[in-house]
Amino acid sequence: MQVMKGTQTDITIREAAPSESAIILHHRRSMFRDMGEGAVEELDRMVEVARPWLERAVADGSYHHWLALDASGHVAGGGGVLLCPWPASPKDPCTERAVILNVYTEPEFRKRGIARQIMQTILVWLKERGLRAVNLHASAEGRPLYKKLGFEATNEMRLRFDQTDSVPAGSSDSRSGQRFEDGDGS
Repeated sequence: MQVMKGTQTDITIREAAPSESAIILHHRRSMFRDMGEGAVEELDRMVEVARPWLERAVADGSYHHWLALDASGHVAGGGGVLLCPWPASPKDPCTERAVILNVYTEPEFRKRGIARQIMQTILVWLKERGLRAVNLHASAEGRPLYKKLGFEATNEMRLRFDQTDSVPAGSSDSRSGQRFEDGDGS
């Protein structure tokens, strides 16, 4: 447990217990809501689908989450990290990858450095574990903090299957075995 003093509010950062999954899911839902991502029904569905995953991941140690509490014990925010197996690369011999998720500060506690304290706690934990890098997806509001902490934009790309009507060129239809190529027939 870590107590941070010298801010407007004394904050204690501690690892979340498995029984606190409702708080973690509340933060995840609120984070997406505040970013304008998803209708109420989509957010509710996300929480229901994520609940059993989160319980398993906390139990098996692949997900760790920290909570920030004020002096009266109210949860001010939180943030977590997902650990997953990953093949080593020439510049990173680790066989584990870390992704920071669910960093959220309750609105009444914002602009007090709490997200920074949560992130610093996570980063120290990851370094002590021997990891050499960590990734995250930044919201527009969080991006300035992450840049100050040393995060940089990367070359990561994404293809959303729910937003495309066709199979990408150069791939095949697994049902028919038909191969799709670029428009020039190659």
